[in-house]
Formats: sequence, C-alpha cells, structure tokens
Amino acid sequence: MNKTIPLLCLALLAACTTPADVSKPLTAGGDKNAKFTIKDTANGFTVDLRYSRYQFVPEADALLVACRSIATTRAYEEAKRRGKEIQPINEQTLRVSVGRNIINARTACRAFVEAVWK
Repeated sequence: MNKTIPLLCLALLAACTTPADVSKPLTAGGDKNAKFTIKDTANGFTVDLRYSRYQFVPEADALLVACRSIATTRAYEEAKRRGKEIQPINEQTLRVSVGRNIINARTACRAFVEAVWK
C-alpha cells in the first residue's frame, strides 16, 4: 500500500498533457510537436508534416486524425498567407503514415499533401 499510492500518482502525472495553443496559426509555432516543410511546385505547393507526441496510452487513430487535420489546415494557411486560393483538398489524396516508439512512448505520423492553385 505504501508504494502503490506514489506509483499511482506518478502514473497519473505522466499521463498529463497540455493542449496546443490553437489561437495562433500553425506557422507561429502553436503546436511544438509539428514540423513542416513547404515546397513549391509548378501548379501550387506541397506540405510535408512530421508530427509526434508522447502518449501514455497509445492512440494511433486519434493521432492519425490530428495529423490529417494539421496537414490540411497548414495547406490552407499557407495559401492564405500567399494571398491565393487552392482547390479543395480531397482527403483521399492525403498520404499518411503512423508509427510508435515503445521505448520513449511517442506516437508519430508523417503526412504529405499537395495543394493546387485555383
């Protein structure tokens, strides 16, 4: 009993996370777990996202949804920043991969989306 309570407190503390600051655009570093690479193409640009976060309990499905959303949002933000419009991004064209590192309990994803000018 003496060792159970401190271990339970430690487990609860390790499971805590803080949400990203969604009031800032992604370009302003609102989410420190996301790294972007933007490359111009002949008819638009591409967004390459690397996203990872600590997850005490693995939730690859939740991370997959977040990864898709962040990549799509970043494409629309980049188009707005450039003062142009892009064609609607079809979710079927997003390429996404998810993996997990069990040693450091981080789940990671990589997403790639191509934005085409209107």
